Amino acid sequence: MTGLPADLEELRLQVEVMAIRVQTAVARAVELVRTGDREIAAALIAGDDEIDAMHVSLTERCHETLLLRQPMASDLRLVVSVLRVLSSLERVGDLSLRIAKTIDDRGLVVDQQTVVTPLLGLADNVRARMDIVVGAWSAGSADGLARLDELESLDSFVEPLSERILELDGPGAARTAVAAITMTRSLDRIGDHAAIIAARLGYLLTADPNYLAEEVHP
Repeated sequence: MTGLPADLEELRLQVEVMAIRVQTAVARAVELVRTGDREIAAALIAGDDEIDAMHVSLTERCHETLLLRQPMASDLRLVVSVLRVLSSLERVGDLSLRIAKTIDDRGLVVDQQTVVTPLLGLADNVRARMDIVVGAWSAGSADGLARLDELESLDSFVEPLSERILELDGPGAARTAVAAITMTRSLDRIGDHAAIIAARLGYLLTADPNYLAEEVHP
């Protein structure tokens, strides 16, 4: 993304700052699943307000830009794309927060070896996806997005996880299942939003509408 007017370049950079905050939230959520560290959970919860505030501020700035500048062509594509990316980033922050709120039941989940192994695999996969898309946005290039195709599909983790969660039985099975499902669905949706951001970046850089179809069906 070169040759942008100064105000739009500043907007792009502010989105990058928010993306890095969200990337940190995802990393904390993954580490929380792996370790159960309550300090990490507390940091994740505390950081969510900042993500929400940035979302509101940058969304308002995009609306003002559309109203006052009435940008055309590539500049308009940037502002509209930023609005879409902001929405996904804010949602990823919320999903990370949802994982943090499972901290009290995390021990129940990790005691189930058949569940925790694919869950940790999913968590690492999703963290890698967010690292790739945030790096691509920061670089202003879609080149690195090809690495997404090298990762295992989300379904290769989610489907066996769903089966193994349904097989849980005994005392505490229901509570364990609820926590495991919350973690699994949250991580799965974070992966979906990473795909949406990647598709929107591809569209922003190329104006190819085929990317928009990928965004609708990540």
